Amino acid sequence: MPTRPKERGMEYEQMIATVRQRAGLGENEAVRSIQAVLSVLGERLAGQEADNLAAQLPERLNGSVTRNPQGRRWDVGEFLKNVGDREQVANADHVRQHAQAVLRTVAEALNDDERNDLLAQLPGGIIDLFGVPTPRG
Repeated sequence: MPTRPKERGMEYEQMIATVRQRAGLGENEAVRSIQAVLSVLGERLAGQEADNLAAQLPERLNGSVTRNPQGRRWDVGEFLKNVGDREQVANADHVRQHAQAVLRTVAEALNDDERNDLLAQLPGGIIDLFGVPTPRG
């Protein structure tokens, strides 16, 4: 099975700093938020999409992307509930803010093809958290 070449668009420290700034978090909270969102996002993706996502993220975050070849069929509410559970944040508004900060940053770290492939697997409510135009096709 061919895999895509690794093209890392953003360094680890830059990703943490961007999420910290966007979500108003400290460093440890930003790392926990990134790990929670990537874990839930990876679990939501089917096929090799989680591997493709991980290949474009900083290497230190590869292990945070859960692999689940079948992909879970979560809507945005279930997605955010799972993020909050893993992040250990109870306030739904904070969870949404953190998820948006992480997913916007992830969207910027991916090349256009990978971003479009990723978004094509997600329902509109989750896509909205990325803050990017919905792919058409």
